[in-house]
Amino acid sequence: MWRQKRALGESLACLVFLVTLVDAYRFLSQSTASQFLSRHRRANSLFEESKKGNLERECIEELCNKEEAREIFENQPETEYFYPKYVVCLGSHRVGINNQNSDSAIPSDLRTCVKEISNQCTPFPCYKEGSEGCVDGQASFTCICKPGWKGPHCEDDINECTDAEFLAGCNQKCHNLPGSFHCTCEEGYFISDGVNCVDINECLLYPSICAEPAKCVNMPGIYECQCPLGFKYNFTSRTCDDVDECELNMCDNTCINTVGSYACYCDGREGLRLAKDERYCERIPVCVDLYDHKHSEMLYLGEQFAGLPVIYLRFRLPENTKFAAEFDFRTFDPEGVVLYAESSQDSWFMLGLRGGRIEVQFKNQHTFKVTSGGKAINDGQWHVISVDELESSISVKISKEAVMSINSPESLFTSVNGKLETKVYIAGLPNRTDNVIKPINPRLDGCIRGWNLMNQGASGVKEVIQEKKSKHCFVYVERGSFFTGEGLAHFNIDYSE
Repeated sequence: MWRQKRALGESLACLVFLVTLVDAYRFLSQSTASQFLSRHRRANSLFEESKKGNLERECIEELCNKEEAREIFENQPETEYFYPKYVVCLGSHRVGINNQNSDSAIPSDLRTCVKEISNQCTPFPCYKEGSEGCVDGQASFTCICKPGWKGPHCEDDINECTDAEFLAGCNQKCHNLPGSFHCTCEEGYFISDGVNCVDINECLLYPSICAEPAKCVNMPGIYECQCPLGFKYNFTSRTCDDVDECELNMCDNTCINTVGSYACYCDGREGLRLAKDERYCERIPVCVDLYDHKHSEMLYLGEQFAGLPVIYLRFRLPENTKFAAEFDFRTFDPEGVVLYAESSQDSWFMLGLRGGRIEVQFKNQHTFKVTSGGKAINDGQWHVISVDELESSISVKISKEAVMSINSPESLFTSVNGKLETKVYIAGLPNRTDNVIKPINPRLDGCIRGWNLMNQGASGVKEVIQEKKSKHCFVYVERGSFFTGEGLAHFNIDYSE
């Protein structure tokens, strides 16, 4: 009974195998098929069937069916890949089968044919130029790509110049090559590390590349031979040639070229003058707005053209009174007398400007001095000026900041009969112009306001000047000359020249 069941099982296996052979396009004769598909009983078969399948033993030394092949590979995908090719090997190499029409790609030896079925890397499936190896897998394979290649078979060259994932990083130019890339540079650069381009300093490499008086100036990728202003470099003659700026239309009207320069002119007869940019012409204004508003409490210091004082004040105070003066002052004039005070011809004090800076001169029976200090204040702005006689010195301040402290061990002025009589002259000197230690231009074109002399306040000055418009100062002033329309011309005169 047991033998009958085994025989029946073997018959069914042969039937399955026969169907598989039909799938493999091999048709055998009846006698050959009977002989070919017979399977002999294995020695110690019970022991062998319990062991894990072995390809050599199960499918080469003996024949195996699909189920036995699955036991060898232990997975369905590998079995499905192997078994149809196994049947082809059997049909090509089994004894008694006609092999004349066998595929030339099938190995002539059965053992080799069967063993190569399970190796997915035989024959080599990868692109040889782009791969360096193959890893066999279950019904699959993996190609190991060389650097610069990608794809399932390593068949795709990586374009390192455009592929963001494998970007070459060339600093300037990139050239793709099979499996690689090459970086190059623009003219004037050299490749330093295969990737980055560095500027060539032509001026350093070739010191005489530019002829004198031109100077070599290195720039990114290039160099320039720079000539003095108004010239350009001629690389043929290696000289600096004059630039004719007139050919470049540098002037709006008339242009005259000179060596290394040019000049623009405008025709005043046509009512034109050269603008501040010294290139274009502008209309000469016939009438301009004149800000001629004057203020009655601002004293104009330049009323007397001869340099005589514009105001004379006289103070009679106790003998212990110290000299003091404070006022707001504004001028563009660099030199002149602001005030002059005296008790006698031998005791006097002068405050003036020289070079735009404050200058003090004084003389009494004990000493005489000439001192200057502080910053220039002839800028057209208002400045608070103060002079104070202290116990042993004279202090001068500009905007509450001390700029001079002059030693004066005795009283500045001399008292008579217990009284100190002081004469103060504003903007000018008395007729005795030779009385000062260092000569100075007596006339000063400027304005004062908010004065306080000898600590007596305005001392009636405001009342004196209110009714005399010639003593009033302009609220707005600027450098230059103007006509008042009254037949008089006012000029900004520089007495230092």
